[in-house]
Amino acid sequence: MKRIKRLLKKIFYIPNARFARVKLEMPTLAVRLRLPRVLGLQLPTVDIGWPTIPSLRVKGGMFKVSLIATGLGLIAVAGIYFATTTGITQAPLYPDAASYDVAQAQRLDKDVLKVGTKLDYSDVPKEQRAMQTLQLFIGGARINQLNFDTISLGKATGLVNAIKIFGTASNTLICDTITLDGIEAPSLLLQNANVHKLTIKDNVADGLSLNPTLSVVSDIEVGSTRGAINVPSVTGSTYDRIIIDTSSADSICKSLTLKDIKVFGTYSGKAVHLENLDVGELIIQNSIIGDGTGIDVPSMSATSTSISSAVLTNNIEQPTTIK
Repeated sequence: MKRIKRLLKKIFYIPNARFARVKLEMPTLAVRLRLPRVLGLQLPTVDIGWPTIPSLRVKGGMFKVSLIATGLGLIAVAGIYFATTTGITQAPLYPDAASYDVAQAQRLDKDVLKVGTKLDYSDVPKEQRAMQTLQLFIGGARINQLNFDTISLGKATGLVNAIKIFGTASNTLICDTITLDGIEAPSLLLQNANVHKLTIKDNVADGLSLNPTLSVVSDIEVGSTRGAINVPSVTGSTYDRIIIDTSSADSICKSLTLKDIKVFGTYSGKAVHLENLDVGELIIQNSIIGDGTGIDVPSMSATSTSISSAVLTNNIEQPTTIK
């Protein structure tokens, strides 16, 4: 303590300067109120003064008192900090596993998708929970691109799908181009879609069933990206599943790409499920699809889908099991 005092004297020493001693004291507060007699009853006398705490006395000069005050201040600040931060969980940031309302972010004039909502499956049995899901609600949004590259998905059991992109009969994903390239999954289903040009080529499947219906389907061209929200690309991540939901309203995107997605597990539905799409061109290529049920039970199917033209080449059926 003496060393600190000497150091402060050296730092704040001004030659030939003397200052008047300052003595800080609390003003005296001693008021006695004598209350009147009411109905022959004398009310007690009231003394008013500063509150005192028995046995509390601070000795020493201004320096010691300052140190004590500083210490108490730091303790108070620390107490407030821990009291206000205890129990606070940081909101997930894209692309962390969470739920993201893309349309709401766009309505709030956000240029880039950032903040999501933590998934809560507390009412679901533990073995059926999907806590590492990347879920995008895109109904009503206008999106530039949705890109997913080099992603590992799956859960041994308990899930319906690993990838689900869907809407309703009246609310669809309207997209210029959708590409699935290098997918490895136990099963894949495309249904209830309108595709101007369907390209399925260079795939291996443990049973293949392609039954699109020839019809007049308008081409989709999304040129301008003005006003579109930017959803950052997802690369090198792992989830139990990816869900893209446009069931609340139509949504628009320039392109949706799923590249080098690896899926494992057993599913009560199809591992990859695509439904309620209006697409300029849909491409499925360089993929391996198989659940080990044999080529007589299709692992890869395209049904109830209207097309204007199709390229269906170099697709091979052979016994295949994705593990």
